[in-house]
Amino acid sequence: MPSVQFSLHIQASEVERYYRGSARSILVKSSNGLKVRFPANLILPYIARDGVNGQFILRYDKNGKALSLQRL
Repeated sequence: MPSVQFSLHIQASEVERYYRGSARSILVKSSNGLKVRFPANLILPYIARDGVNGQFILRYDKNGKALSLQRL
């Protein structure tokens, strides 16, 4: 299964947009330089008081559809 790894740092004030659904996708730059867009709902389990921070791995299918997001 293909995957990309990246750092994600979203401040608490910004996370609210994703939580409410007004922002539907997130664009990041992977550790190997690729720009990757994935559905914002995948970050919901990782929201903390200070926002979302950490290293993540996004797994996707052969068609580029996001399957899962995991904090490393």
